[in-house]
Amino acid sequence: MKSDHLPIRILGCAILVVSASICVCAQAADPGLTPAVEQSETFRDTLVRMKIRREEEQHQKLVDKAEQIADLTGDLLRKAEAGRLPRSQDKKIRDIEKFAKQIRTEFGGGGDAPLEEKPASLSDALRQLQDLSERLKTGMSKTSRRVVSAGVISDATEIIALARILRGYVN
Repeated sequence: MKSDHLPIRILGCAILVVSASICVCAQAADPGLTPAVEQSETFRDTLVRMKIRREEEQHQKLVDKAEQIADLTGDLLRKAEAGRLPRSQDKKIRDIEKFAKQIRTEFGGGGDAPLEEKPASLSDALRQLQDLSERLKTGMSKTSRRVVSAGVISDATEIIALARILRGYVN
């Protein structure tokens, strides 16, 4: 009895496999789909455009941080009094240092170097910081997202060193 049903079962399985493969082929041959090669090229182009846009936005943020450093330095100049800085200016000094570190890191720089010529007074340090911050702002505005500037890295490193010196003048 069981041997009589064996050919029918095999035939049933074969029909099932053939009908399943026909369904799969019909779905794959859908004329509304674009070829995989065309999809991958479009996808790659989209990824490249997204990467470029992200890099441009990141560079613009760095340019904005250089402008903030210059603005904060101007605030410090206005608040300096009798060779000291009020305690309220400590956050501005820390922000200047943080922004300069971010710029230096993004441009591939690292490591702190001591200043060649340490300022003798608070007013000298602030003047030097103002000059450096303006130079950094100008350098950042002239660079593109693909340019690595040794001048920008050097200016950022000097700003970091000056910020650490300025913390000693905070009441």
